[in-house]
Amino acid sequence: MKKLAYYLSATTLLLTSLLSVSAFAEVVANGELTPAFSSWGNKSVIGSWKIVKEDQAYVIVLGDDFSAKDGPDVKVFLSPKKASDIDGSNAVEGSLFVTQITRFKGQYRIDLPKDVNLDSYEALVFHCEEYSKLWGTSPLR
Repeated sequence: MKKLAYYLSATTLLLTSLLSVSAFAEVVANGELTPAFSSWGNKSVIGSWKIVKEDQAYVIVLGDDFSAKDGPDVKVFLSPKKASDIDGSNAVEGSLFVTQITRFKGQYRIDLPKDVNLDSYEALVFHCEEYSKLWGTSPLR
C-alpha cells in the first residue's frame, strides 16, 4: 500500500509540473514540413512542428512524426522568403541560421536566438548547406 501511495504521489507531482510548464508555453506558429525531394521512396523531411514561447524565449518543437533523411550538413534556418520561392540555390540568402540538426527522427526541441523577431521571417527551412540541397520548408503563417 505504501508503494502505491508513493507512485500516486510521484505521478501527481509529475503531472502537475508538466501542466504548469505547458501552461506557460504559448504556441505562436505551427505547420507541416513539405519535403523538397524523395530518394528510394523516402521523403527528405516530413512531420509537424510548432514554435512556442516559453517565458521570454522561442523554441521550435518538431513533432513525434518528424523524420528527415540523414545528411552531412542539414541545418535549420528561418527565411524571409515565402516557402514556395525557396530552392537549393537561395535557401540561405537573408536567412537566419538556427542550428545544425543532429537527430533525424522523433520529437526535437530547437532553441531560437533570444533576439529573434519572428515577424521578419516567412518560412522554416531545412537545408544541406554543404551541397546546396534543400531538404524542405514550411510557411510560418
